Amino acid sequence: MREDAMKDAWKRDGAVRDDALLEAAITRALEEPPRVLVPVDFAERVRTRLPARARVRARRSVGRIVAAATAAGLVVALYWLAPYVRPSFGSVAFDVEMMMLAELAGVTAWLGTRRSDG
Repeated sequence: MREDAMKDAWKRDGAVRDDALLEAAITRALEEPPRVLVPVDFAERVRTRLPARARVRARRSVGRIVAAATAAGLVVALYWLAPYVRPSFGSVAFDVEMMMLAELAGVTAWLGTRRSDG
């Protein structure tokens, strides 16, 4: 009887030791960072497997096109109106010319400060 009790105690102690060793092995395995090895030509192989990029046309801003056309129209109108203008505030042609110059300055300022779409 005493021998059986000793064998049971020894087995329990061994099981406890085995559990402790197993726990330690699991902890060590989890704490060790994985070793990642990437082949040197990996990026090149991935790039060759990708489909070719489709060419995308540059987007055109309708606002920029309209503003440029407006600026060109204002310049033409100013040249057309110039011979008829007398520099006085009583002249309607002079007032129209000043208004067109202000509009031209506003359009060119807007075009100059606007970021490109590309």
